[in-house]
Amino acid sequence: MRHISRVTPVVLVIVLAACALSCGVNVDGSPRVVGVGAPVYGRPVSDFVRAELAVAAAARAVEPCGLLDAAGVASFGVLTAYGPAGDLSTCHAEVIPPGGTPVDPSWIEVVVGEREPSEGVGRGRAAGGIEVRPALSPLPGTCTLYFSLPPVPGVAAQRWGHVSYLDGAAGVVRPAAGDDCAEASAVLAAVTARLHSTPRSTTNIPLAQQDPCRVVENVTELEITTFAPGSRPYECRLTLGRGDEASVRFALSTPPPRTGGPEVVEIDGESFAFFEDALECHYYFYPGDVVDTNVQHSPMSEMARRGNRLTASVAATARDCEEAQMLVLAAAEMFDY
Repeated sequence: MRHISRVTPVVLVIVLAACALSCGVNVDGSPRVVGVGAPVYGRPVSDFVRAELAVAAAARAVEPCGLLDAAGVASFGVLTAYGPAGDLSTCHAEVIPPGGTPVDPSWIEVVVGEREPSEGVGRGRAAGGIEVRPALSPLPGTCTLYFSLPPVPGVAAQRWGHVSYLDGAAGVVRPAAGDDCAEASAVLAAVTARLHSTPRSTTNIPLAQQDPCRVVENVTELEITTFAPGSRPYECRLTLGRGDEASVRFALSTPPPRTGGPEVVEIDGESFAFFEDALECHYYFYPGDVVDTNVQHSPMSEMARRGNRLTASVAATARDCEEAQMLVLAAAEMFDY
């Protein structure tokens, strides 16, 4: 049994709890039997998993901030924040719209690599050879447009992306605002053009160049039976030796506070953030430097500015804490920068 020492008291933070909920969801289409065929990362995989690995890798090659045009976003108002966010599949921008205030900015996001739209969508249309499907029943002042990523040659599996716009002035200046799809459509037009152009800009976050499923290279065959990408390309879903499901995920999150924050534990001489909910154990570590997405001289409040300072995180989640420890140690060896 690995030695664990607890260093700080437990304080759960909202962002970790939210991730915990998403980490515990089974992914439709994930393998339930041992894969067969040529090995990937030293493990034999089925044709299904091979296709999923291929489209996930292609999605990671599409850097989301290479698709979201900062100059185009700035035409919507005063640009206050721009850069990567979320699970590394997301580029996020904030602007103060005309008549808006710094505390109610508009949000614009481009997300790439979803296995399928995560909400109900309308009928598709073509935009530069790319299928577009609008989200149904948008809230006032919002619009989300899903778009298909370019296909991977010889692979039937597909991945999606989406553009989202949230009008910060909708509830302040224009309570009867529409769905704001004019802005989302303008962003989508730029995204479509950039999807067809080369080269696309690359991220300076080393973790974004990695496949979380590579963790299986550091796990024995007795500890894991199957693996496949999750619903986003920076998640790997694993079936452990006893049949339980687990995951390894990459994300950008706010750095842990110097005091308080999540519990810190030591496993085999390495420190990890930790919390346990009713279903699973979650272990995190934070490789890399802090990414500040605030625009210089941003008029945003200092509280909001702190929320835009992010750092890469790697999370390992499993039902059994010993198995989660095994995964996070394997991930730390593979992905610790």
